[in-house]
Amino acid sequence: MSFRKNRARLFVESPLDQGTVVDITGQQFHYLKNVLRIRSNQTVSLFNGSEGEWKAIVTEVATKKIVLFCEAKTGEQFNPPDFWYLFAPMKKARLDFAVEKVTEIGVSKIIPVITEFTQNTRISTKRLQTIAMEATEQCGGLKVPEVAPLRPLSEVLGQWPRDRALIYCDELAKCTREIPSAVSKAGKLAILIGPEGGFSQKDRELIDTQGESCRFSLGKRILRAETAAVAAFSLIRWHYGNSTLE
Repeated sequence: MSFRKNRARLFVESPLDQGTVVDITGQQFHYLKNVLRIRSNQTVSLFNGSEGEWKAIVTEVATKKIVLFCEAKTGEQFNPPDFWYLFAPMKKARLDFAVEKVTEIGVSKIIPVITEFTQNTRISTKRLQTIAMEATEQCGGLKVPEVAPLRPLSEVLGQWPRDRALIYCDELAKCTREIPSAVSKAGKLAILIGPEGGFSQKDRELIDTQGESCRFSLGKRILRAETAAVAAFSLIRWHYGNSTLE
């Protein structure tokens, strides 16, 4: 079996270079020691979001930490496409699923927003960031998407960058197989998924004030919010081509 299939992957905040020593503590220590039952001289893959992927050797398994020695670089840094995921939070299990899956598909930022019909306004940004980190470790990514704090949609759009196109998936939009031209030309874009009750007219009017915004339909069926997120980002990735994005 290949080296990749025989090792754990961990995101760390430490600098990585040949000869670097990294101490693993906390939940990652528990995962390596008690779940994977890792031992001295076994290998672990490390990445920190900026310096590629590294093969590290376990040099010590102590009571509260595991010591790793960076032996060699095994992959150059690559980042996910510059796509943002905006969404009205849903229930916990479905929210976790959506964050995990869009991270696997490839996004650079995850932004929860409060729309007029949003029901869940209590979420843990820290927990969602952990889910995004673990999803990145599992899928082979090298950059963990940032999870922003929950804010009103009006506040987020009030600071919207002019060079980023915004697609909002709306059940009232006309069904089409074509990606909107504004999106096709954009180097940066974001997809907004509404709450279970859909967008209000006030939401639509607010979004439509954005110069590079456009409505997009995912078909005639009414999809759950987490299903809509996976469908929308899968379509966009297919449109741009996976090979050109990473």
